[in-house]
Amino acid sequence: MAQGFEEFFRTATGHRPYEYQRALAADGLPRAVRVPSGGGKTAGAVLAWLHRRTVAAPGATARRLVYALPQGSLPHWTHRRIGGWLHRLGLADAVDLHLLAGPEAQNGAWRRHPERTAILVGTHDVLLSRALMRGFADTRTMAPVSFGLLNNDAHWVFDEAHLLGPGLPTGERLQALREALGTTAPTGSTWMSAVGDGTAPPAGPAATGVRRVRRLHPDPDPDRYVADLVAALGAAHRPGTRTVAALNSPARARAVHAALRAAHPDRPVVLLHPYLRAAERSAGRDHERYDHRHDERYDPVAESADGDGRDGFLVVTRALDAGSDLSARTVLTELAPWSALVQRAGRCNRHGEHPEGGDLLWCVPPGGPEDEDEDGPEDGDGYGSGDAGGAAARWLAAHEGAAVTVADLFRARVEPEVPQAPALGVPELVALFDNAPGADPVDVSRWLLPDRERTVFVAWRALAPEGPAPDEPGPGRAEQCEAPLGEVRARLAADGGGAWLRDDADGRWRPATAADLRSGALLLLDAARGGHLPGTGWTPGSRVPVPPLFTGRTPPATACAAWVPLEQHLRETEEEARALTAVLPGLSAAQREAVALAGRLHDLGKCHDVFQAMLRGGGGDPPPGLLAKSKSPWNTGVSSRPFFRHELVSALLLLAGPHWHAPGADPSLVTYLAAAHHGRVRVTVRPESGEPAPALLGVHPGDRTPPLALPTGERFPARVLDPAAPFRPDGRWAPLLGALLTAPDLGPFRLAHLESLVRTADWRSSARHDGPVPPAEQATPGPTAPGCPDGPRATIR
Repeated sequence: MAQGFEEFFRTATGHRPYEYQRALAADGLPRAVRVPSGGGKTAGAVLAWLHRRTVAAPGATARRLVYALPQGSLPHWTHRRIGGWLHRLGLADAVDLHLLAGPEAQNGAWRRHPERTAILVGTHDVLLSRALMRGFADTRTMAPVSFGLLNNDAHWVFDEAHLLGPGLPTGERLQALREALGTTAPTGSTWMSAVGDGTAPPAGPAATGVRRVRRLHPDPDPDRYVADLVAALGAAHRPGTRTVAALNSPARARAVHAALRAAHPDRPVVLLHPYLRAAERSAGRDHERYDHRHDERYDPVAESADGDGRDGFLVVTRALDAGSDLSARTVLTELAPWSALVQRAGRCNRHGEHPEGGDLLWCVPPGGPEDEDEDGPEDGDGYGSGDAGGAAARWLAAHEGAAVTVADLFRARVEPEVPQAPALGVPELVALFDNAPGADPVDVSRWLLPDRERTVFVAWRALAPEGPAPDEPGPGRAEQCEAPLGEVRARLAADGGGAWLRDDADGRWRPATAADLRSGALLLLDAARGGHLPGTGWTPGSRVPVPPLFTGRTPPATACAAWVPLEQHLRETEEEARALTAVLPGLSAAQREAVALAGRLHDLGKCHDVFQAMLRGGGGDPPPGLLAKSKSPWNTGVSSRPFFRHELVSALLLLAGPHWHAPGADPSLVTYLAAAHHGRVRVTVRPESGEPAPALLGVHPGDRTPPLALPTGERFPARVLDPAAPFRPDGRWAPLLGALLTAPDLGPFRLAHLESLVRTADWRSSARHDGPVPPAEQATPGPTAPGCPDGPRATIR
């Protein structure tokens, strides 16, 4: 007998669902959910979707839940809560759970199993940038897979939608485009908020917790402001309770944290923001421990007996504005947009654990919220001005000294600021579909974030004066620290440089320029120059040397363990493609056949002499005949021609004539899918930077391919190649792509989804021959395999 939602919810959380949560499970997730802060929005949305997906309506429920929190929050907490629910429900093995935030956004493991039920938790900038084919911290070649999976068979939940800035209208327009252009399986969006519309809140938790509103008047002079705040926090703090200070500016948060530590050396003072290395974030986990044990009803007796170190100060930026369930007796907030103020106020006496009430303190930051742009990158507020200096301040002033509940905040008639974003229609989407080097737009930040909220990733190494060695490995996720882009830009300008990044064209390290400083960029800094402090994280003014976390090169653990003939690899890829499409809904018979046939033909271009020489040039005892994979340790990946792309040769062979066309599959679609299976030969095909004319991606005019006959009957005669011909203005490629992008049964979303399925089939057929690398062979790491989803591997894909 199927488990009812009430029992399902109780098993996950330890208590019964509210009526609105039952409605979400019965009817599905709507476009909008408005519930007061602390009302269980996360549990309601996630568990309603999960019950429908695994119990009540699997076929009618999207297989991926994309849970997006505002940039600057800490999705790690939501990720851990959901993991606890899955564990209690016995679904941890059946439902994949992935974190896409901060350095963890670079983890591509979520793309490997598009047929599995999965939950993705991350920040809206990371997730929406991937849904726009320009993923922050995503590789260019993997962008089409992210785009395909996030825009098909997925349901998006935007937590605290009014805090998304330009991401709110962008998410709305993207959803409208999906509905207009079509997806392979239904893909929807839900916008959640703790900001009401003047009506009564839905039936939910009793609003027992109250907080008294009181304005502080710190000296507006920046030099005195921090000292006045610290004095006020010390006076308001009650021993045995937690006090939170929420600052709009990372620079002010660092300053308040340092001053509190000096003033209260006998109490814990924790700085919690996204700008920490992974290991340091655990310092805030004493504060993260949920006051009601992962959604069990709050028990004040258990609270008083817990003794987990809650007596102290927690200084945050936007980390608590969404996604956490933390409670404090005293909360100080700088004036911010109403949506943020509602969330911060909701952290004050959140569960009514202080019967006498909590204290909600507020103040206007230096210069006032309207003047934050003048503060510069070191002290700029993290929020736009908008209503922050108007209606929100008037509401707080009108309730000075009053005890308010979350229901009062929900019913308040304070209209949130309406963010603006550039146009996002079909022309813009088609332009974004092109991920070629230099394709416009290069950066999608303007669709997602105000300038002051953009971030990059930095890591520290002990470097020579001339910078990293050519073979210096890239920094791992544990080494990286997210940092405000404006502060990084200001520091590099003051230092005259001092940052390096890998060039997209040749993979070599080079000094970073101002143009390189875009959202999601990964920079390597000299540890001797500072920029980070333990317990504080990113600290641009520090010159204390930073302890590097680099532990040495990590050799590949697996590699191709066999010489794989080309015919075998093509057959196995077709098998994987047919097995994959058989379990996915929404694909037409013609689309399934196109994916399977593209799998059968995708690596035809490996018949080229340059590729065969690369496979055989490392030594060993390769068998006769055309190969698709070389056996470790002889798979060196060293080619006689830079930039050589075998999939371009595949496209040229498939464009050469109709002799290979099969009934039931669109040959144009098959050709595109085969060409695109490494994410490099897609819309615009142009030479790589520095590639000598007239070569195109390592293929030269006059190159010859041998005759090729497949066991499945297709025959490809020997050809003399003219690589640029299809891609000239009068060539065949642009009309072919234009027809696919405008076809009523395809369009950009479906096309990218089919593209991702061919790539998955290729990965899986290659993985059939992977095996552990013997220790003796691990001494020298292999190259990064073209198209490999998650980093260096020795196998040539």
